[in-house]
Amino acid sequence: MRALYIGWKDTLRRFRDWKALAGMLAAPLLISALIGLAFGNLNDTETPISEIALAVVNHDDGELGQIYVDVLHSEDLTDLLAAENMDDLAVAQQRIREGELRAVVYIPAGFSDNLLEGAQGSDFGSHAEVQVFTDPTANISPFIVQSIVEQISNGLNSALLAGQVSALQAADYAHILQERMAGLGEAVADQLSPENFDVRESRLGLNVIQTGESGPAFDPYSFFVPGMAVFFLMFSVFDGSRSILQEQTRGTLPRLITTPTPHSQIILGKMLGTFLTGLLQFALLVLASTLLFGVNWGSSPAGVALIMVLTVFAASGLGALLTSAARNESQAGIVVSAVSLIFGALGGSFFPASNLSGIVDLASRLTVNRWAMEGFTKLTVGRAGFNEILPEAGVLALIGLVTFVLAMIGFKRRFVR
Repeated sequence: MRALYIGWKDTLRRFRDWKALAGMLAAPLLISALIGLAFGNLNDTETPISEIALAVVNHDDGELGQIYVDVLHSEDLTDLLAAENMDDLAVAQQRIREGELRAVVYIPAGFSDNLLEGAQGSDFGSHAEVQVFTDPTANISPFIVQSIVEQISNGLNSALLAGQVSALQAADYAHILQERMAGLGEAVADQLSPENFDVRESRLGLNVIQTGESGPAFDPYSFFVPGMAVFFLMFSVFDGSRSILQEQTRGTLPRLITTPTPHSQIILGKMLGTFLTGLLQFALLVLASTLLFGVNWGSSPAGVALIMVLTVFAASGLGALLTSAARNESQAGIVVSAVSLIFGALGGSFFPASNLSGIVDLASRLTVNRWAMEGFTKLTVGRAGFNEILPEAGVLALIGLVTFVLAMIGFKRRFVR
């Protein structure tokens, strides 16, 4: 088939150009490496926050103050808290300022007596107060300590209001609270795992945390490598489509059209060359990222291949359509560069597009990048199967089919007279 010969010849010509190879392969791999290093090693499945340095200063002689001490030192919290007992509050506060401690829990003298007396009167708890002093330079650990103390206080207050705790029952109630805290370390690990970590929502709500096995650890390369691959793919296939206008300017294409080769075969061959170039580029990026960065592309090779082929198909079709509509080579260069950058920003090549909303989210869904990234993210991050990426594959196939047909029509009207 003549079109296949033309397409393969154009592909080989592009891969002999070392400058083109630098843009197609070296640039996306280098940027992915730099971004991955900037994010650090997030492959570790251990809790990002652990062994929070904490001091407990208990000046209370009663049983209720001891509840806080027992719970904060309980075995269920040993992985999360590194608690120690201290007698001098001023020294403990100084250790916070020196960076040795992240928080100090202070139970004042007479805490148990005031709390039990208040529980029997109308001014319940008005003179009983536990104070938490935290390190102002820390972002997450102070909220964790404060939330744990609040959980203990809420449970204790509820029991006092119900008349379930007395001075004689307080020691036993510490064990009840410790049972409620069981699994807290695993819950915090799950909530603070990289895929859920967000400083804006870092306050630990112990009353709503669900314990359980955490999902697969987030690997920054699993997101940024596909993102950069799709982003640079748009540039290379758009540039490949623009080369048709370059050949028109140089006179190569008009001479080719005068040959006995059917016009449709020539145009199809040129478009096929762009598609094959993009497909080889993406396949090499998948192979290189696996070898260099250890990227796990998921458990469905067929799903990766399908999304890869259809992404190149859709991008090639769109590039050809934009080129066929451009007035000249210069205009095509401006248009395709602008579209590549806009699609990269809106489509999720640099950040998860799931964070978008409103009109921006709608615009994002009109891009090739968005559907390609959703498919690859499902495979690499979510470990989805073949059937789960079929919606994204269907949208990419539709985009490619429509744009290729329109591009063929546009090129025929432009070159065949």
